[in-house]
Amino acid sequence: MLQILADESATLQNVYAPLPLGIHVVFCIIATAVYAALFARRKTYNYLCLMAAVDLTLMTQFFTDDPVIAALFIIEVGLLAASAIYSFRASRKKKLEAKQGRDPEPQESDDNTQEDTGLADSDDEDDDIL
Repeated sequence: MLQILADESATLQNVYAPLPLGIHVVFCIIATAVYAALFARRKTYNYLCLMAAVDLTLMTQFFTDDPVIAALFIIEVGLLAASAIYSFRASRKKKLEAKQGRDPEPQESDDNTQEDTGLADSDDEDDDIL
């Protein structure tokens, strides 16, 4: 396995894509599968942005013109920024949902406590005696 990688890495494609095409495609396929599974599981769009950013790196294998590389750079930065924004929003939403789920209304918990301990019944019995 290492010999195959060593043989293929000896033939570098270009300065923008130092990985050989075969290894680069395998890397992109694995990354696409991982990010697609994460998106399906967690339903946050930052994984789709990351998936697109990784897959767009394949363009460097075929296009080495400066305008194409510059456009790819701008698109990659935009996708990574969008991924950070989506991730921040998702984590903030998750924290708010967790906070709302943890804090029940205080009136309900006080009423339940009295009924469970029987304090309300003992007070009524004391009034009957007097």
